[in-house]
Formats: sequence, C-alpha cells, structure tokens
Amino acid sequence: MIHLYHTFSGVPGLEAIGAYGLAIIALTILVKLLLAPLYQLQLSMSRKTMLEQRKLAPEVAKLRKKYKGDAQKLNTATMELYKEHGVNPLGGFMGCLPAVVQFPILTALYWAFLQFHVADAHFLFIPSLVDSPSKHLLIPGIPLLPTVAFAIIPLLAAASTYVQAKMMQQPPNPLASEQELQTQQMTRSMQVMMPVMIAYFAVVTPAGLGLYWFVSNCVAIIQQYFVTGWGQLWRPGN
Repeated sequence: MIHLYHTFSGVPGLEAIGAYGLAIIALTILVKLLLAPLYQLQLSMSRKTMLEQRKLAPEVAKLRKKYKGDAQKLNTATMELYKEHGVNPLGGFMGCLPAVVQFPILTALYWAFLQFHVADAHFLFIPSLVDSPSKHLLIPGIPLLPTVAFAIIPLLAAASTYVQAKMMQQPPNPLASEQELQTQQMTRSMQVMMPVMIAYFAVVTPAGLGLYWFVSNCVAIIQQYFVTGWGQLWRPGN
C-alpha cells in the first residue's frame, strides 16, 4: 500500500483525488483478484449444494413422514440419502472460507492505517481516511453519528453488504426440508444483522478500512452476478 501511495501521489491529477484512497482501492482490487478463484469455488459449491438439496427435497419429505418423531433415524436416513446421491450437506459452508482468509488482511490494514502516517490522507470529500468516523461526530455527545462526509463510507459498506447477501439468496423452496427452512431463516436474519454490524465497524475503525470493505464488496458483486445472477435482489418482470 505504501508503494501504491507513493506511485499515485506523484501524479498531480490523482493526488488531487486522493492518493491514499486510490492506493487502498488498487490494493483491494489486487487482493480480490488473488482471491477470485477461491471465491469462485465458494459460489459454485454453494449453488451446487443448494440445487442438489432441492432436487432431493421430495425424498427428504418422505423420510420425514416415515421417521416422524425419531430425529436420530431421520438424520441417519437423510445423510445416507445425501451420500447415495453424492450430495455434500456441508458444501454451503464453503462460503465462510473467503471471509476467513480476509481476516488477516483486515487486521494488517487496520494496523497499517494506525501506523502509516502521511501528510495528506484525504479522498474525494473525506478529509482523512486514517481517522475513524466516530471521531467526527455530527452532534457532539451523540456517538456513532458521524458527519455527512464520514458517514458516506459506512453507509456504502453496509448497503453493498446487503446487496451481496440478497444476491446470494435464492427463491424459497416450497418443498424445503426443516433443515433448509432453518437455514433460510438464519439467512434472512443475517441479511439484516450483517449490514448493521459492518456499518458499526466502519464507524469505529479508520475510514480506510470501510473503503476497503466497500470496494471489496463491489468486486465480489460483479463476480457473483455471473454465477448466481441477481438472486433475490431483483427479478425481471416483478
């Protein structure tokens, strides 16, 4: 990031936009390109698992009737059914892998923003990307309510997180098993909780970290579109 910053700061036009912010954007795109194969694998595995489970939903419904009241036998029979058809019930958890990989990157960036001091860390209308929005309150004494300039990035980070989650969500399955219904309920809850959590973290951490998250989401949304389409975010004709 330091190398990118010095590269952009030497160009008058780019320096006016904000060399620090451009360095963060360039670094984010580079990281996403490196993680693209892993994210592609996660998207493919999650979608494949969902389609396979829906294909077997009628069979799972028959098993629920057959072993009603005996959860242990139902789980055993369901696992045998999945194994027979080559379905990995844990395939959906591949979605956690890219997030886990990004934790060290986010941690490294956090400390970089705290330790890498530059004379001018502005970006567009944001005075400083090394400051946390919580230090620039719209009304003194009211926490987590930053000024308009510093509130933009947390809002964009939260909105892009919501868009990505809605795109990942697929149409509800009328023959969904109890397990799938629980997963759907959890997914709907996370679609609300995750943007709120991201907005909070983007407010209390350096603004540059929120910018990284927003740009990372934008790149992921583009890649995700070619695998899952718009999902439940937008359906043509409705």
